[in-house]
Amino acid sequence: MKFTFNWLKELVDLPARYTGNGEEGPYAVARALTMAGLEVESLRPFGRVPGVVVGLVTEVRPHPQADRLFLVTVDTRDEKITVVCGASNVRVGMKSPLAKAGTALPSGTVVKATVIRGEASDGMLCSERELGLSQDHEGIMTLPEDAPLGQSVFSCLGLNDWILEVAVTPNRGDCLGVLGLARELAALTGGRLRRPPSSRHAKDSSLKRLVDVEIRDSRLCPRYSARMVCDLHPISSPAWMRFRLEACGFRSINSVVDVTNYVMLETGQPLHAFDMDQLRARRIVIRPAAETKKFVTLDAIERELAPEDILVCDGDVPVALAGIMGGLNSEVGPNTRSVLLESAHFDALTVRRTAKRLDLHTEASHRFERGVDPQGTLDALDRAVFFLAEINNGQPVKGVMDRYPDKKKTSPIVMRDQKVKDILGIELSRREIERIFKSLGVKVQARSKRGIRVLPPSHRPDLGREADLIEELARLHGYEKIPATLPLIRARGGPADTYLRWGRRLRNFLTGEGLTEVINLPFTSREMNQRFQGLWGEQRSPVSVLNPLKQESSEMRLSLIPGLVGNLRSHIDQRAKSFSAFELGKVFHLNPNGSSEEKTCLAAILHGHREQKGLRTGEMAFSFLSLKGLVEGVLEVFGAEKDDVWTADDISPFLHHGKAASLQWDGSRIGSLGEVHPNLCEDLSLPTFLTLELDFGKLVQYARNDFKVRDLPRFPSVERDLAIVVENAFPSRQIINWIKGLGQILIEDVQLFDQYHGTPIPDGKKSLAYTISYRSSDRTLTDEEVNTIHHDLTSKMCQKFGTTLRE
Repeated sequence: MKFTFNWLKELVDLPARYTGNGEEGPYAVARALTMAGLEVESLRPFGRVPGVVVGLVTEVRPHPQADRLFLVTVDTRDEKITVVCGASNVRVGMKSPLAKAGTALPSGTVVKATVIRGEASDGMLCSERELGLSQDHEGIMTLPEDAPLGQSVFSCLGLNDWILEVAVTPNRGDCLGVLGLARELAALTGGRLRRPPSSRHAKDSSLKRLVDVEIRDSRLCPRYSARMVCDLHPISSPAWMRFRLEACGFRSINSVVDVTNYVMLETGQPLHAFDMDQLRARRIVIRPAAETKKFVTLDAIERELAPEDILVCDGDVPVALAGIMGGLNSEVGPNTRSVLLESAHFDALTVRRTAKRLDLHTEASHRFERGVDPQGTLDALDRAVFFLAEINNGQPVKGVMDRYPDKKKTSPIVMRDQKVKDILGIELSRREIERIFKSLGVKVQARSKRGIRVLPPSHRPDLGREADLIEELARLHGYEKIPATLPLIRARGGPADTYLRWGRRLRNFLTGEGLTEVINLPFTSREMNQRFQGLWGEQRSPVSVLNPLKQESSEMRLSLIPGLVGNLRSHIDQRAKSFSAFELGKVFHLNPNGSSEEKTCLAAILHGHREQKGLRTGEMAFSFLSLKGLVEGVLEVFGAEKDDVWTADDISPFLHHGKAASLQWDGSRIGSLGEVHPNLCEDLSLPTFLTLELDFGKLVQYARNDFKVRDLPRFPSVERDLAIVVENAFPSRQIINWIKGLGQILIEDVQLFDQYHGTPIPDGKKSLAYTISYRSSDRTLTDEEVNTIHHDLTSKMCQKFGTTLRE
């Protein structure tokens, strides 16, 4: 937000130390605003160029050696100077800025005495652009006839000023106008706010007979106000207004448009002017775009509309994209004779979405997005009408159109004295508190021993709770006046968080197993989302990113594996021989109804060999069994019966079938693990690696919080080994599940301890060796009992599965 120091002083009576000559006043204002949370990013002089004086053109002669140049004699009262000038508008009797030799112009150019085509030139007659006042460079600048000769041009025009640029935080939309900043300074310094003159509207029905206003959706447009001015002749704005607008970064267009911009800068309320002759229906309708698909804005660009965009229409014809930009079909031009001035309050969220989607950010949308005072529409209208009457001799039509179906009401807030002391660490008197609130426009409704009930002003929507009011007390009292003290904190345990507790246990286990935790950004490419669909079940649509920084991050991740794959690639590029890491984070997808869903998952990746340090330690390469053991450890952390969750069904398509498995718990899929398919590794230009992904939410859901303890067995166990020959594709888990399912109470445990291929095992087959433990809880088993049970079990197993015993 840019503004000039002189403009600010017109709106507030500041104490002497804030209005001093030179740098003292502006720097004092900049310090006060910055200390109050409105950082002044820059402060620079405007219109302070020594050596540029008022000169009178007394003679104009053609240059003897150039057809388009003139020899001009300029009188400065103290001396007469001859300059070579090429401006077509130079004439005898005009007064114009003269930059003497040695003058440094705002652009950095230094005027020098020189010879041009054989004629001496001891200075330069300047245009507005050369003086940094505007972009106008059609000719030299014309000064008022009463401008005293030899006086500084900037002093003569009252342009000895300063430009301040303030970084307004998103919650302080009220400070996006000079009046809002003046209000802030009045509260900070004890100055008195001055209301600028305006043309107050009258209660008259004349305007209602000329134009009507209809609001279709009061949520999108809570208030719409309008006034009409006739007998206009758009001209160039007066110099003081043009220079002030240019100083604040606005291009001067014509007296009507300049007035709307000037009032917006002053009050913070965006305005728009419609050419009344272009409004055929004379019925303003504010509605959602709905079926209207396209609209041509003032910049002559056709915009694609969404159904929720807000349009201002002349009957059925759109004439403005509400809160952002007007339409080309109602533009104010040189032939405009009457205008309808709009001052409205539009929904901030809708304006922000439209501006972002269309990439059309304007000064109006910037203010509506941050909150505009709904009670300020009429004041801004009256101020604009005042200028149009003063500058253009326009004739205001009596009355005003003001539709306010959804009147905004400010809710009162109770503020406790003790709460002020607890948060600020100092004790402010009730008198001081009420003084500060009065300076801010906060009304005190009721008082009690414990505190007060107040009503914030409509222009401060950011004051919505007790803490906001206490922050205002700190700002206005002065942060520098609050001593540094240690707060009184009573240590207490926070509420138990299930996800946090189990997450800590899981991280402790995995890091103890030698894995490194990584945290990746939740974005990935479309290609990686297509390859790694995650644990969502059926194929799901990813969530697209509206403004991705690059194509590799155009979608939210469906799985955690793409991020870990990127980590693996980085390590291989650094010539790492092994890599083992995990990530615990969220994945996302889009529901058919358009809403997004997220859940927390665990993923890990293993490549190379397990790192071992010390003497006589060999490298142990990661294999599927390494990955399976890691998952079994995770299941033990959550108290799962790890023997009951494994299955060879529903394997993720990116895994190598035969070297992969899926996990199910109570009939619900909770994850998958295995070696990534070689074809995919080749596509990714990566060596073979192993990966797993588990649904952390389901692990927590099924986790056992009760731990049962049993006595150590009193009687010894008896073990028998069993080796069978089966097909290569036969799953070893099938035998374990079958034995445990027999219900034989003397069988305590079954473990696979060996798998063998090669001679004398036939091709296409493998040998599986199991250890079966037998134990009784009330006696020591004899060999005869165990042999009988073991022989019976072996016979049934060979009969059921068609296996043979290995000799």
